[in-house]
Amino acid sequence: MKASAQHSRGFSTFDALAGVMVLNMLCLGVLAMQLQALQAQRDALAMQAAVGLAQDLWERMQLFPHASMSYQLQLGQVAPNTDCKSQACTPSQWAQSDLAAWQAAVQLRLPGAKTQLVTNASAKVQLLLAWPDNSTPDPGASVPTACPSRYRCWQTSWSL
Repeated sequence: MKASAQHSRGFSTFDALAGVMVLNMLCLGVLAMQLQALQAQRDALAMQAAVGLAQDLWERMQLFPHASMSYQLQLGQVAPNTDCKSQACTPSQWAQSDLAAWQAAVQLRLPGAKTQLVTNASAKVQLLLAWPDNSTPDPGASVPTACPSRYRCWQTSWSL
């Protein structure tokens, strides 16, 4: 009788192990949710940077609207850095200098990013910003057709 009374007190090793397993599963769930929140925050910051960079480019292009056709970049192309501070430049050279300075700002805010800028004769501008992203893509998200694989893209257009 004494043996059975001692047996019913406290927890067995199995009970403690089961409790620790349940606690571990809960912690893994919390960590997974935290990781998703961090990824969403990173995506939001990159999107915010893309919008700010597009606004910056729009403002630069407003300074030289007659050189709008000189604002052209193929995906991944680097604009030539023309020094227009120490020498006289044509509007086309100013546009290229602007693009080089803008691309430097893009690399600071979105390292490894690629840009595509197309301006047509009717002064309609199309901008594509693509930055590296190793997360799994959202199957329901719309992706621009020119977006390289393993990149997250944002596309916009405006008229000058």
